Amino acid sequence: MPITMNDLTISPDGVDMNAILSDWEWAMPEPLRPILITVMGDVFAQGTSGNVYFIDTVQGTIESVAEDGSSFQSLLSDTQFVTDHMFPSRIVQLRNAGVTLEPQTVYSHKQPLVLGGNDDIENIEATNVSVHVSIHGQIHRQVQDLPDGASIDSFTID
Repeated sequence: MPITMNDLTISPDGVDMNAILSDWEWAMPEPLRPILITVMGDVFAQGTSGNVYFIDTVQGTIESVAEDGSSFQSLLSDTQFVTDHMFPSRIVQLRNAGVTLEPQTVYSHKQPLVLGGNDDIENIEATNVSVHVSIHGQIHRQVQDLPDGASIDSFTID
């Protein structure tokens, strides 16, 4: 069964799109508004300049991917772009392992990778998208200045 864009993204219905990125403001190159959320919990957002950015919640990075909305729409037809940013093969693995999603949920690491978690299927669960994006934004803000491999004694979640 082929994977479609509906399999790779979640519906914004019931998601507070005005607040979902509030814990990522510290990293934003400009004010951003989400335009597409992947089932892996990453967000594509458009800036006030028109640029479209990819917010990688696992890696804690924000990168520009398109100069405007129509360029971004074209990228969504590019198989390599979709593979690199939406991980269709991983989604098939998760579904085959019985990890399913309800509305407003995304795949999320139980122990975030930045906190020493692994990328095994056993470490992935369905999580509310707003919780996933918020927690990852807060964690990445707190660890952003730590060197790789630094020991983390604690962190706080609002």
